[in-house]
Amino acid sequence: MARVTLCKVREPVDEGSIYDAVKRVLDLLGGVERFIKPGERVLINPNFVSPRRPPVTTDPRTVRAVALLVKEVGAEPIIGEGSSAMTHWWREGMTTMRVMEELGIDKVAEEVGAELYSFDAENKFFSKMAEIPNATLTKRLELAEIGFEVDKIVPVPILKTSMEGGGITGCIKGFHAFVDAFTDRLRFHRSDLWYKLVDTVKAFREKIGFCVMDAVTAMEGDGPIHGMPVDMNLIIAGDDPVATDSIAARVIGYKAPHLEIGPIGIAHSEGVGVGDPDQIEVTGERLEDVSKNFIKATCEVVEPWFPNTVLMDGASDRTCKAWIKFTLYMLRGAGFFERFEKTGEKLFFFVGQDPPLPSDLEEIRRLAEEGLVIVFGACAIHSLKNHYWPMVQGDLKDRVILMPGCPPFAVQQQANVIAERLAIELEEEEAFKYVPT
Repeated sequence: MARVTLCKVREPVDEGSIYDAVKRVLDLLGGVERFIKPGERVLINPNFVSPRRPPVTTDPRTVRAVALLVKEVGAEPIIGEGSSAMTHWWREGMTTMRVMEELGIDKVAEEVGAELYSFDAENKFFSKMAEIPNATLTKRLELAEIGFEVDKIVPVPILKTSMEGGGITGCIKGFHAFVDAFTDRLRFHRSDLWYKLVDTVKAFREKIGFCVMDAVTAMEGDGPIHGMPVDMNLIIAGDDPVATDSIAARVIGYKAPHLEIGPIGIAHSEGVGVGDPDQIEVTGERLEDVSKNFIKATCEVVEPWFPNTVLMDGASDRTCKAWIKFTLYMLRGAGFFERFEKTGEKLFFFVGQDPPLPSDLEEIRRLAEEGLVIVFGACAIHSLKNHYWPMVQGDLKDRVILMPGCPPFAVQQQANVIAERLAIELEEEEAFKYVPT
């Protein structure tokens, strides 16, 4: 039976109390020595998707605790990550190493005596072609070479709700870091994402002995980037990444994660791990004593979060709506909506295979007088047909924006274009000022 343990972090919450909580959850699993042998190279893989502090990223104090415990059994800890690499293209212009430096992980590695490793450098992702055992969609895939070189992999995600991850970002979603950020990972952000995440876990499943999930400060709402912090003072650990995600989902209010959350359900059905809570032994704190009912992430609800925004949906993919929200969150973080509300105008997003664009150009012109018309994604642009050239070259070109992509990823550039068309000056980049704790 899969096992998951829960331990509260005692007050005051600091390096010492977090280390003690991590040690306790692992001791309840049988101790680090049950999973890791002296001399083994152990890749500790946190979630460092962006240069923002927890709960966007794993708390450095939790990473430190795991690295110390690995070191104490005579193994060689490597703190490595690659999920920041994709932001080079669409958000902060970041490399993974720079993100780790912004978060102070280089100092953690130096203190502990761990190697610091980035899956990418200078626009290159260090990968190798791998055969995926029992793959559903990806029989062969370029994956981070470090994953094949180490003896063990320890996922150390932070507990977050997720628009794209089916409800939660945890151990399964963290393995997206191992997919080539400059090629495959971009095109994986579609409706098939959940299956491809589970396929990626299959490539490394035998190396995953235990997982540690940081829930010191978790995230609710529209994670994995733009949610709201929730103080939990909790550490979760498990000997199965799927079971760890499942119990973490129970902690934030899901009743049956293997039926409600895509990646957990797929992994459970395919035998990658145990997702049914009734088949998981939970020790340590009682689940009911540490659980909270989080606000869940959603791609579907847009308008209530962003004033004067209208979604004109033509049977869109859920990920297109997620990336509309990412673009709008970028604008909100840069102070856009405070100024935009005063104009009385609207943002009209047309998205999907058959968006309800007016068939008459005069109607489109009238709509453009009310606000900015944004045709979002390859499907919606394809639907323009005879309207394409009037919109990009004619009198509508200053009031209509076409955002190509499947889905469009370049949220920073997209946000800049919207602001420029409306002559609204944005503040400094939100990534460097956003400190949700």
